[in-house]
Amino acid sequence: IKLSEQLEELGFTLVRFKTGTPPRVNSHTIDYSKTEIQPGDETPRAFSYETTKYITDQLPCWLTYTSEKTHQIIDENLHRSPMYSGMIKGSGPRYCPSIEDKVVRFHDKPRHQIFLEPEGRNTQEVYVQGLSTSLPEDVQHRLIASVPGLENAQMMRPGYAIEYDAIVPTQLWPSLETKKIKNLYTAGQINGTSGYEEASAQGIMAGINAGRRALGKEEVILSRSDAYIGVLIDDLVTKGTTEPYRLLTSRAEYRLLLR
Repeated sequence: IKLSEQLEELGFTLVRFKTGTPPRVNSHTIDYSKTEIQPGDETPRAFSYETTKYITDQLPCWLTYTSEKTHQIIDENLHRSPMYSGMIKGSGPRYCPSIEDKVVRFHDKPRHQIFLEPEGRNTQEVYVQGLSTSLPEDVQHRLIASVPGLENAQMMRPGYAIEYDAIVPTQLWPSLETKKIKNLYTAGQINGTSGYEEASAQGIMAGINAGRRALGKEEVILSRSDAYIGVLIDDLVTKGTTEPYRLLTSRAEYRLLLR
C-alpha cells in the first residue's frame, strides 16, 4: 500500500488489475481412473533444430471436467466471491478466467475442462488448472469433491485471488527505465503484464539496462523484428494495456522471422 502511495506522490499513474490461482491437491488422493491421461508428445520436439537431448520420461497431465454439482455450488455461493461481490473491481486476465467467470458467462455449458498438472517430481502437489477461484476455503472443499476423480482429494493449498496496482506502462522508456525517475527500472507484473515468461523477459532487459547504466554503457533495445521481447516491450511502452498483458504470437507482425 505504501509503495503504491509513494509512486502516486511521485506522479505515476497507477491502474488496478487482478489475478487468481487454483487450489492444489495431493496426488495420492486423486482417483486417476476417472480421468483421461494427457501424455506429452510421443516424439519430443524442441524450439531449436540444434537441440538433440530430450526429456524422455515426461510426467503426464490428466483431464477431468466440472459437473452440474460444481456449477450449482458456484451459483449458490457467488455472493461470497470477492470477484463478484464488488470487493475486487480490477480487470482480470482474459485468457485464464476464474471458474466463477466461466460458469456465469457460459451458463449454457454443462461442464468445463479441468487439467490436473503435477507441480514437480519431488512433490505430491497437483495444480488444478481451470479451477482458479476467489471463493472461500469451505466452498473450495466442496467444489473439489464435485469434480470426477477428486471426490476424496485432499486440498493442500486453497486457490486465491489477488488485486494489485500496476504502473501504466506508457510511463516507461523502451529500456524499461521510468520516464519520471532517472535510474529507476521496473519489470514484470508492476508493468501491467501477466505470466512468468513476460516477467522474466522484462527482468532480464531491465537488469541488463540498469547494469549498463551503472557502467556508463549504452542501453540495449530489442526491436519488434529482433525478438518477441521486442514486441512485448514495444506494445507496453507505446500502447499501454487495459488488462493484464500476455504476449501472443499473433501480436508479432514479424513472427515468421522471429525464432
